[in-house]
Parts: sequence; C-alpha cells; structure tokens
Amino acid sequence: MNQVPDPVAWEDGTASFPANLGLTWWECLVSPGRFFGRVSWDGPFSRPVLYFLLVTILAAMLGLFWFVWGPWGAAEELGLTLQLQLLGFFLTPFAVLLALGLISLVQHLFVLFLAPDRRGLGATATVLCYGSGVGLVSAILPPALGFPGPVPGMFRATYLVLYVMLTVAVQVWYVVVLVIGLRQAHSTTTGRAAAIVLLPMAVGLVLTAVLAMVAVALIAVADLPV
Repeated sequence: MNQVPDPVAWEDGTASFPANLGLTWWECLVSPGRFFGRVSWDGPFSRPVLYFLLVTILAAMLGLFWFVWGPWGAAEELGLTLQLQLLGFFLTPFAVLLALGLISLVQHLFVLFLAPDRRGLGATATVLCYGSGVGLVSAILPPALGFPGPVPGMFRATYLVLYVMLTVAVQVWYVVVLVIGLRQAHSTTTGRAAAIVLLPMAVGLVLTAVLAMVAVALIAVADLPV
C-alpha cells in the first residue's frame, strides 16, 4: 500500500502563518526533489499564486529597503527617483502576475512538445510559483554597487566579487529547482525537463541579441549623411 506523502507546509491546512511560508521556502530551496514530490498538483491554484505574491512582494520590499537605507551608510534617496521606486514597488503585484502568466505560457508550450505524460498549465505555473522563492537569497544582501564612498576600497571589491558569485549561484540553483520541479510535475526525464527550462532562455537570448543588432544597425543608418 502506497503511503500518501505529507503535504508541503504551505498547502497544509493545519500549519500556521507565517511558519508555513518559511518552511515552504526553506524546503523548496534546500530539498527541491523532496519538496515537489509532496506538492498537490490537483489542489487549488490560488495557494501557489498567493505564495508567489508574498515572496515577490517581500523581495521588492527588501530591494526598496536597500535603496532607501542600508547598514553600509547609504544616503536616503529623495525626489523623483524615490517616487519612481515607490511606484515600482506598489505596481509589483500586477507586474509579477503578468510576468508569471507570460512565462508560464511560454514554458508550457515547450512542455507540450517535450513531455508526453504532462499535466496541465497549472502544474507548470505552480513550479514557477514555488521556485520563485530562490531569488530571496540574493535579495537579503544589499546590492554590491550600492556602497557609499567611505567604505574601504578593498572591502568593496571583495564584497562585489562575493555578491556577483552569490547572484550567479542563485540563478543557477533557480534553474536546477525549475528542472526538478518540472520533472516531477510532468512525470518526465531530467533531460527533457532541462530542455523545457533552457530552450526558452536560449530563444530569449537569441531574440535579444537580434533586436540589439537591429537597433545598432538602425542607429548607424540614421547617423549616415544623407
């Protein structure tokens, strides 16, 4: 007799907030295989979306905090720049929901071709929702380029290197988490799941490069004497 695994904390009705948020974030971060093996793929999609919103809003709050003030003595930003930052923060829920919808559709398009035993679009979006928590790791630290002048140069240089390394590691681990999640969600192989994650990224990079070259070419043509 197969034993039904315990639900993840965020989907467990007996777990209290915010403990269920923290436990879900930690388990998805450090043990994604075990975590996605316990996700309820047929449960209400509102739970993963709410988790996604809370995590992204928290990351936006941290970004706003480091912009306005930080323990490194950063001066508070006033005027139009701060107003734009605040506007961006308040628009965060709408922007990230739009991004989630678009990325889910693009990602699931590759799922349709590469995962024969796939679940629906909701499962793909659920993986993206839970995987978004990985980004909080780098959001906790102040931006590397936000140090004020009085900080010693050697310390700034060392921190910059560590910050960039951490940011790259977080991005790589985010890809790993998505691969594991999509593999579990759509009952496919690791190779196919990796292709589902990496191919859209590759297509996006190629399109970006093409658009950049077209823009450079148009600027060059515009500068030619008539």
